[in-house]
Amino acid sequence: MAKNVIINGVTYENVPYVNIPMVKAVPEDPDFAKFVDTDSGTAVSSDLRSGRKAWVQGVEITGSVPAKSASDISVSGKTVTVPAGVYDSAANKSIADGTVTPKATLSGDELGETQTDYPVTAAPSASVSAGYVSGNKNGTSVTRYIQVEEKTATPSTAAQDITPSSGKLLKKVHVNAVNMTASATEADVLNGKTFFSGSLTRRTGSATVPVVSQDSTTKVLTIS
Repeated sequence: MAKNVIINGVTYENVPYVNIPMVKAVPEDPDFAKFVDTDSGTAVSSDLRSGRKAWVQGVEITGSVPAKSASDISVSGKTVTVPAGVYDSAANKSIADGTVTPKATLSGDELGETQTDYPVTAAPSASVSAGYVSGNKNGTSVTRYIQVEEKTATPSTAAQDITPSSGKLLKKVHVNAVNMTASATEADVLNGKTFFSGSLTRRTGSATVPVVSQDSTTKVLTIS
């Protein structure tokens, strides 16, 4: 900082520094010694690169800040550590890219590997925001239910297929009862003819019907 100085009774204002002739030890030495006012200095050793020197308020100080480079930067997980120091150029360190592998797990006693017309599909997806991802992350469970229904059937003389409505599975089929009350016995049914009794047991009739014949000449009826 410029100062006002007095030399031989003469005042010189705003003098930045003073050159004073010096005795040369060797011819290569400079002709003048340069004196600069250092009272305005505020730096300390932690402000200067290690090994560098400066004068502050008439005292020589030596820098203590180490020189650093990109090789001094370390990465651990999502933490990047940049040591304090002087960097002569821009330094960077990359965080390794992670991977996200979505998957879905289906569970249930009614689910299996055999292909049917009633699939239950779970589409895996993952929403990944920008940033470091570590460890396994479990998503939110989503439950969907197979829709079921009950149906009623009445026995018939023809075969019946009881099928579910579109998009549903049959939980239960109720078969209406059929009135099987029967009083016929084998003696009530013609011989050789079959029938089912009230217990659904197959039986064969034994009843016979008299055969009536008439002689064409005498007109006599014969019952056998």
